[in-house]
Amino acid sequence: MLSWRMLAKIFVLLGVAGAEYHVGVGIADVTGPAAEVVMMGYADQDQRVTGIHMRLHARAFIFLDPEANKRMVYVAVDTWAATESLIQGLEGRLLMELPGLYSRHNVIIGPSHTHMGPAGTSPYYLYQVSSFGYVKQSTQALVDGMTEAVKMAHYNIRPAKVTMGLGPVDNTTVPGCPMPYCASRNRSPTSYLHNPEEERANYSSNMDYDMDLIKIVDAKTGEPMGTMNWFAVHATSMKSSSGLISGDNKGYAQYLFEKAINGPSSVRPAGRGPFIAGFGAGAAGDISPNTYGSWCQDGKSCETAQSVCYDHRGKPSNGECNAYGPGGGDILHSTKVIGERQYLAARHIFDGADRSIGRGVDYRTRYVDLTQYYFKYEDGRPGRTCPPAMSTTFAAGTTDGPSHVDEFGQNMTPTNGFLRFLGHLITLPPAEAKSCHAPKDILLYTGSMKAPYPYMPSRMAFQLLRIGDLIIAGVPGEFTTMAGRRTAKAIKKPLVEKGVVSPDARVVINNCASGYAGYVTTIEEYQHQRYEGGSTAYGPHTHGAMTNILREMAEEMAEGKVYRWPGAVPKIPTQDQMMEGQTDVVADDPPIGGKFGDVKTDVRGMYAPGHRVQATIWGAHPRNNLRRNSSFVSVWRLKDDGKTWHMVADDNDWELRFEWKRVGISASTVTITWEIPKDCPHGSYSLYYSGEAKHRSSIIKIEGHTRTFQVSNKTSYPYYDVPDVNMTERMRRTEQPTS
Repeated sequence: MLSWRMLAKIFVLLGVAGAEYHVGVGIADVTGPAAEVVMMGYADQDQRVTGIHMRLHARAFIFLDPEANKRMVYVAVDTWAATESLIQGLEGRLLMELPGLYSRHNVIIGPSHTHMGPAGTSPYYLYQVSSFGYVKQSTQALVDGMTEAVKMAHYNIRPAKVTMGLGPVDNTTVPGCPMPYCASRNRSPTSYLHNPEEERANYSSNMDYDMDLIKIVDAKTGEPMGTMNWFAVHATSMKSSSGLISGDNKGYAQYLFEKAINGPSSVRPAGRGPFIAGFGAGAAGDISPNTYGSWCQDGKSCETAQSVCYDHRGKPSNGECNAYGPGGGDILHSTKVIGERQYLAARHIFDGADRSIGRGVDYRTRYVDLTQYYFKYEDGRPGRTCPPAMSTTFAAGTTDGPSHVDEFGQNMTPTNGFLRFLGHLITLPPAEAKSCHAPKDILLYTGSMKAPYPYMPSRMAFQLLRIGDLIIAGVPGEFTTMAGRRTAKAIKKPLVEKGVVSPDARVVINNCASGYAGYVTTIEEYQHQRYEGGSTAYGPHTHGAMTNILREMAEEMAEGKVYRWPGAVPKIPTQDQMMEGQTDVVADDPPIGGKFGDVKTDVRGMYAPGHRVQATIWGAHPRNNLRRNSSFVSVWRLKDDGKTWHMVADDNDWELRFEWKRVGISASTVTITWEIPKDCPHGSYSLYYSGEAKHRSSIIKIEGHTRTFQVSNKTSYPYYDVPDVNMTERMRRTEQPTS
């Protein structure tokens, strides 16, 4: 007679044999140069990297249909956008290292859209202006890390149970979350109101609260392997006032989820797996994490069509109108809260995700010249796109990151006609372009700007991937809420009609996932010409054209056709043809009369959980070695045996920060700041720094550490906190909003 234990094993084996998918997961570090490179997202040349708040990662998920032997890869990566340089770079590496299995057709790069990573990864000059050109080190770090993550996932493929979940990010999944702005807020509500009233009546809000989620569990052991989700919110809790590399709110949400499953960093260092959580970007073009809204310094709301504040003379200023998160002027706290709320919602949905995702893997890719695309809407109306152009409202920036060029405002004519004249003088938009883009007030006619190489893409990619009842549309821009809703409906319709997916299937619009070419608003929102409309580069029919392309791809997928000629792959400049935006490190020197690794400012002797420890050490330039999959700084605890040390945190962790500063011509200091967790075990600790210096034409390893200090609540010694003046000044706002 078979025992219950034997029966259980048989059932497990039967489940493995019948697993609908084989899945692999992998994670790798993609953190780029941690000093002096301009950051990407806010286009602020003064926002240069000064260190690391949290390291950036690529998280790869491979789904293999064992019956059809068909596979696809989703790479969730902490970066601004899946630029064409990154797509082609990853494809080239995978073709060499895993030949015949992966290409850009079945691999999609899903960026978190953090604005806190190094710039210089786009091959188009408009997105290189702020970084003074292409930055090879930024791009290489991302390509290397993504390749490593995919390879790790590939060699980790095993039978898995894949289920779906869906739920809102609100006070039903995040207890006590303030409503209606739990973790997101529409930053252009006046534009949204331009959509037809009957269409808006179909939705309860001007933003989507829903989070789509995939749960992956090992079919043999029942252990969780990973999760992916998509929630529409910008990763802009961190502002341009910070120079520290960070995954922003989505990076923190990923960190929390992985830590909850994998254990604390003292048990398993963060960012190493085995469980991985990828938080993707939905249609968040008009969605901000700054839930307190937009305010002027006098405490008055500036959530208007123009988003400007006025001085006593009536002069408008976009730089004075700023959006705030739940932390008010404390952007680190805002980042933490919005990230935590996404994690809590994801965990709630994950725990209840019991709906089978369905069967099958499929994918389609198209390349389209969007400068001259003619099409018809479903009702027969003709539409056409235009060579790209950016408006004067593009120059205003958003309330998440205003340009501080106060002559420009959203949805308003510039107060300084001379600046507009200069833009026209540079680009000379012809009458045909003005007519095609109307009512856009063209500032830069980027379609004519080709030197030193094209400013914006002409040909761009579109991707459509299906895993059972989940369809992922990789789009080359930032779709607004209503634009995403319309496109999702258009994609889903033919797939449901042909019975490929169920009526309950979900369509995810994955922003910035197949390139980057600005924003995508509905044609009605475009008429309003706020920042998002002014940054919709290919004219008022941009959204209609992209929806038409994706609908055709869905029809091909629904009919099971081998897709027709997808068009030519976008041609981009080579590395040798592009301007390098960052010079090499010339030399590093130790302090006069000292050596690398000497402690400049040491720690105090006694601290308590919840307090801050800080020290400054003489170091070297971080660009000598990016130290991917490693760290610059870490915290070590002396074990109870009094002899051996154990690492408890490094610069993957939220509470440990690494800050670099140049001193004189070639010397450097490294400041280590550790916010001691409130549950930190009592004991002896030390802060440690490790790096490389370019000294006397050689790269040498350097290191240094603080003296030992105690963490304990059981002390009569006074608490000595070392205020982080640089960090405080960088992070704080001078005024906080009043409600």
